[in-house]
Amino acid sequence: MTRTAEPSLTTDQVEPERAETAPAGRRAAWVHGDYARVFAVVLAWNVVLIAVAYLFAPSSPVDEGIPKTGIGSTMSLLAHTYRWDAGNYGEIAVHAYTGSYAPTRAFYPVFPVLVWLVQTVSFGTLGLLAAGFLVNLVATWLAAVALLKIGRHFFDGERAPWLVVAAFLTAPAAFFLHSFYSEAVFCALGFWAYLFALRRQWLWMGLTLIPLTASRITAAVFVGLCFLEFWRSKDWKLRGLLSPNLLWFPAAFLGLGGVLVAMKIQTGDFFASFNALKGVREWSYHQFNPNILGTLWREAKITGHALLGDTPMDAWTLMSHVLPMIGLALLFASSVYVLVALRAKGVPLALFGFASIVMLTMNNNVVSVHRYLLPCLVMYVALVLFGERRPKLRGAVHVVLYANALVCGMIYLRFITGFWSG
Repeated sequence: MTRTAEPSLTTDQVEPERAETAPAGRRAAWVHGDYARVFAVVLAWNVVLIAVAYLFAPSSPVDEGIPKTGIGSTMSLLAHTYRWDAGNYGEIAVHAYTGSYAPTRAFYPVFPVLVWLVQTVSFGTLGLLAAGFLVNLVATWLAAVALLKIGRHFFDGERAPWLVVAAFLTAPAAFFLHSFYSEAVFCALGFWAYLFALRRQWLWMGLTLIPLTASRITAAVFVGLCFLEFWRSKDWKLRGLLSPNLLWFPAAFLGLGGVLVAMKIQTGDFFASFNALKGVREWSYHQFNPNILGTLWREAKITGHALLGDTPMDAWTLMSHVLPMIGLALLFASSVYVLVALRAKGVPLALFGFASIVMLTMNNNVVSVHRYLLPCLVMYVALVLFGERRPKLRGAVHVVLYANALVCGMIYLRFITGFWSG
């Protein structure tokens, strides 16, 4: 009995099937990829913060924290994001630096410019607060994605890198990523610059550092972090610095240069952003003082007396002395631990932590430092590294994350009801 040959599929019959399955595979990969999963987490995190504000803010009378500029609707679902210094960013987004209120010039333009751009692209259909929310949502998403990928550079497996992201989103001042502040944009640019340095993508690193230095003066510590990673890639050899890519580090300050030029054009003073707080009574505690040891010792005594009960633990002492000093102590401990545990691989992150302590205390105070610690990713890496190196103590990492989230919630409730929170 002769067997009949089965008809073979022609190329024309096979290719349509491939064309149908390939896009589906790509879609599935994207849905289950880092960007989609992190976006889902960040979106849910923002929804929770909005829900908390909606439920609890009306039960407490709003204190003095609502900006007096009149910009931003107080009836908006996002009104809770517009407190304290948010008013200065709102003023810049609407009027640039042309207003008569000089202290506004102390705030850098990248975040408000992005808010203005989103409003402009929407042809005015988005209000100021909605535009700011979208900017911060995207920026927090990108910052968390970069942090996840940075975590994979230091840890194997999937659990530890996600814990690094969790440490970021549960930090005591993490709610500022959700508020009408520049923290989210600064973290996104800083984290991606460092990630590009880890990947040895110097062009992209340099292009990211430029807007970073136009975002905040403390961007200098990220420039230093990326430089140290660049030098480490050359095995710490001096001749390794003889590379054209070294030019990206001085070029990074073109962003700051752009801010100075903008200030000259709009105010007539190149250094208006540095001189903005002079003569302002409310911010008289901001004075350049290179004696950081003296500042830290004075703040440590205030913190110690408050913790021991020798002086009252009032709201200002807690928010502007105790919490910042605890944060600085943890930053120092994290930097030391990373240096000891990772050795040469941890040198850039450790020195970044030490430099941050110097940078954040050179203005003779530690007010708001717990907010400025948000970009200090060495703390998140150190926490997870501790758990990974000591499996029996991994539960302690989750306890710390839970405690941080509770502290964050406490400060957030103060913030949305207008009380000083940093």
